[in-house]
Amino acid sequence: MKRLILFLAIILLPLILSKVAEAKKIYLKWGATSVRSGLYANTVSMAGIVNKAYPGEIEITVIETGGFTENLVRIQKKTIHLGPADAAAGYANYEGIIDYKGKPNKDLRTLWGGYITPIHILTTKKSGADTLQKLNGLPFAMNPGTTSGRAIEMFFDANGIKPDYKMMGIGASVDAIKSGVVQGWFKAGFKDSAILDLEAAMDINIIPIDKKAIDKTNEKYPGQAKSMTIPAGLFKAIKKDQLSFAYVVTDFIHKDVPEDIVYKIVKAIYEKRKDLVSSLATLREGNFDDLYGNLEKYVHVPLHPGAVRFYQEVLKVKVPDRLIPPEMKKKQER
Repeated sequence: MKRLILFLAIILLPLILSKVAEAKKIYLKWGATSVRSGLYANTVSMAGIVNKAYPGEIEITVIETGGFTENLVRIQKKTIHLGPADAAAGYANYEGIIDYKGKPNKDLRTLWGGYITPIHILTTKKSGADTLQKLNGLPFAMNPGTTSGRAIEMFFDANGIKPDYKMMGIGASVDAIKSGVVQGWFKAGFKDSAILDLEAAMDINIIPIDKKAIDKTNEKYPGQAKSMTIPAGLFKAIKKDQLSFAYVVTDFIHKDVPEDIVYKIVKAIYEKRKDLVSSLATLREGNFDDLYGNLEKYVHVPLHPGAVRFYQEVLKVKVPDRLIPPEMKKKQER
């Protein structure tokens, strides 16, 4: 009998231990955007880094979503645990202002500073629309629920521009441009794959903007518009450096994700930030590797406690009071 018990222990113990380890592993869903967007690859790369760093502890699955604005809703509802979104939209969502008026999402937390990226406003060459004013009445693909759609709609509204919006998804917009159903669209991302796809099939314009248009937008929608210069040759349509509408993409997470898990996520990404920016143009050009510098510069939604602990312990910085989450402030007051 003793031999039988010993034999069963030898056979079963590894199985029991593996089940215990599996039970301790945390499974997270990281929302992204449409797979036809060049920005999708950014999230896949980051999730892969975390999974590789903590194979027995954290397993992240990347989820295709309708865009960054949808990610904010999904995080609040916990259908995803974390995901990228516009820093300005995240702040409006957290505070319950502008298009989130009266509906604050106080469960939202930030991970890092993210990166600044352009939103290209494009038209077909055949349309003859090569300035912002010529967009009035133009059949124009609009992607509702996306951060870039939200930002562009505010930008156009503040500047009195009224295209003929046709509501559709990101993937459908590419096909609609090619088929002539619409003659204008917008797309976020530095060297975006969807725009490269269009340029391979047809001639397009990428319309420049000016600082006055940005200022007008921020007058009507405070803090919701940014700009950046994109270089000549980025796409065939860009013959010289020009100013582009832009926004800051950061990653948000639900406050209920355990602190030690968030600490490890931030640690894994911080340690591999140079690898990320070397392989992804959008992150490189948007200075994603300056995770903490961009955080101080652009972000106004409080950090997750796990992220605060990482920046304090590893970077030895004093995190600004606006980025300390309420739950940590309550502990400090006790």
